[in-house]
Amino acid sequence: MTLQEIAALANTSVSTVSKAFSGGRDVGSETRERIFAIARKNGCFEKYYKGPREKKVIAVLCPETESENYGRLVGLFEQALSLRDADTILAITRFDPAREARLFSELVYRLRIDGMILIGGGSEIKNPDELPLVILGQSKSKCRNNADYVSNEISQAIDEAVRTLKEYGHRRVGFIGEALTESKMKAFRQSMRRHGLPLYEKYLVTDSARFAEAGKGGMQTLLDRCSGGELPTAVLAAYDQIAFGAMRCAQKNGLRVPEDMSFIGIDDISVTDYLGVPLSSIRVRLEDVCEQVIDLLFRRIENRYYREWQEIVIPARLQLRDSVRKLN
Repeated sequence: MTLQEIAALANTSVSTVSKAFSGGRDVGSETRERIFAIARKNGCFEKYYKGPREKKVIAVLCPETESENYGRLVGLFEQALSLRDADTILAITRFDPAREARLFSELVYRLRIDGMILIGGGSEIKNPDELPLVILGQSKSKCRNNADYVSNEISQAIDEAVRTLKEYGHRRVGFIGEALTESKMKAFRQSMRRHGLPLYEKYLVTDSARFAEAGKGGMQTLLDRCSGGELPTAVLAAYDQIAFGAMRCAQKNGLRVPEDMSFIGIDDISVTDYLGVPLSSIRVRLEDVCEQVIDLLFRRIENRYYREWQEIVIPARLQLRDSVRKLN
């Protein structure tokens, strides 16, 4: 339906219809509501309406939704935003900084969103107009842009896991990750050195796959490297799904968990406690993360002159289960 047709039905001029959709104050409330009712009835209100939105619109930029952790975070954000009477737009970045930067610009300047939650990125993001922005999973020192930050103490939790394994008598400890988990491998190396444990390069595996396939392939690589030699007595996996695949591969090769090899994962996803051997894992309470992110975001939405950019760190803790055995 055209503006001319709406004007004819509303018994007014085209210019009045245009002013009504643009938020012009010289259009009477009765005339405005009559025009809007006609447009809604004919399915063209959103096409022409240029005034302020009834609800805030928040974009969530997420690397993927295949992993449980990311998918659950997106769900928690959508629920929390709905309680704040805001709508959610989800965009997937696929771990690509250039794609992330492009999506940021399109959402901010073309769709004119009211705020953004960015998960696990931010290195290429510029925010000169100071859109309310919260970056999750990165350090402020690494990104240095106009944003608030919420991060997890994963490095400290990895250190806690290494310390615990040492206290349990493990000295030969391996790590299985994939291409996107190099920061966790680095934290593991640092913790091993800090606690005086030997770093055997043959025990450190970065697989080309992802999820459980990475665990399966990584464990097979580790077993092949150690053929005829000593295996690690414990393995830290970069996240839980890698641990699942690694444990299954170890068991298929005749190893007992945890009698022959102990395992620790990261993320503590929902099924870790329900495996044949419940998996020890590093836990981050995603509900706490969500609460902090939403509070930071709306503090800035509700006060655009609030200038202090913040960084909040959420603690992560090791949750021990049956997959770790004391050697001493």
